Amino acid sequence: MTSSPHFFYARHFLLLAGCSVVAAVMTRHHLVTDLNVCFAVYGALHASALILTVRATQSLRRRCLFVAIAALLSVMALRIGLLGGHLFGTLPGNAVLYLVLGFSAVIGAAAYGTSIRLFGLVELTMGGLALIAAGCMLAAFIAFFTLAHSHFLGRWWLAVLWWYAFSGGLWFCDRRQNPVPRSAAAPA
Repeated sequence: MTSSPHFFYARHFLLLAGCSVVAAVMTRHHLVTDLNVCFAVYGALHASALILTVRATQSLRRRCLFVAIAALLSVMALRIGLLGGHLFGTLPGNAVLYLVLGFSAVIGAAAYGTSIRLFGLVELTMGGLALIAAGCMLAAFIAFFTLAHSHFLGRWWLAVLWWYAFSGGLWFCDRRQNPVPRSAAAPA
């Protein structure tokens, strides 16, 4: 017997698209200039897109707490990245940036995935968390590379690609744990 996925993923990805526009506009028009606040907003936007599409009922207090924790975890990942940049600042070229960015993306994804598990939104396995973290690291590398080669994108691009990698990994893990029955997948 299979159960349904934990989120309404179509709605979630539509909300993420809207959040992407909000993040781009917010950054482009300098609505939030402090980097810590900016990353807190990025974390809160993704968490809101998740919490608004979860199938299980959660109290309003629990939902708000989840969003607040996600915002704090986003700032934590930023601060770890900034600290790592100071500690490893002597590596040649962009190596330190990629190293620190990858480390921050992995730490942020693992911490966020753990909070999702602790809040009972999805029962992520360690393998699932590792897969999502690796996807987030790859997304951060792609975002950094494209930011270095295009000037019309802003720091929001890093957050948005990370969001889609995280949510895509979450969808993949959830689908593996709760496969769609053949009769529901394609009509005969």
